[in-house]
Amino acid sequence: MHLSCENDHVRNLANFDCLIAKIIGYGRYYKPSKQGIQLEALTIVSQNAKVAIANVNLLTSQYVHSVNLREVGFEALKIINENLVKALELTTTISETEMYMLVGSSKIIGNPFTSQARYDFLLDNFCKIIKLLKTYPLYVPSQNELKVSKLEGFFAILYHKNNEVKQNNAWLSNACLIRDEVLYRDHNGLVALAGIAKMYIKYHFGWDSEQFKQVSSLMIKKARA
Repeated sequence: MHLSCENDHVRNLANFDCLIAKIIGYGRYYKPSKQGIQLEALTIVSQNAKVAIANVNLLTSQYVHSVNLREVGFEALKIINENLVKALELTTTISETEMYMLVGSSKIIGNPFTSQARYDFLLDNFCKIIKLLKTYPLYVPSQNELKVSKLEGFFAILYHKNNEVKQNNAWLSNACLIRDEVLYRDHNGLVALAGIAKMYIKYHFGWDSEQFKQVSSLMIKKARA
């Protein structure tokens, strides 16, 4: 999510509200026949846009928070795996392939915001490790946190944290779609209606009128991708 793009949405809404304020100032001289650009309709669009943008901001915060919590959890998993390797080296014989699975699972590569598949892999791998440990009768770790029951509880916590990220990402994506619909859909989105309202002002008051000059400089356009 690009900050510059988010600023575009906020700028569009702010300038749209400026347009509405100018229209209110025109009083009875602003009376378009097209219902979509009448003052009441434009006000409703502004209110909907405010709600949509606020919802995206709220869900963005929730998503970032859940990602950060997940990151802390998986950092702890790296330590658990390192300690597991040490414990297994002392208690039983483990194949090179199985040891690689343990060591490899501790490496998190990539940006946590773009590597969901990597976290799914780490969880799946950790689940396999726990099942593997259950087959070793000589695996009796001295550290309480390395006991199978504790590992299973830790897996459940990580699984929950990962699912929260997925859920929050889904909610955020949906909120972004709704916001984009309100602001940018063809014909009756905020940007489209602003253009139509400006056009009405241009032809109703004249292209060189003070009324049109007041609104023509208001930048209300599709946000950058």
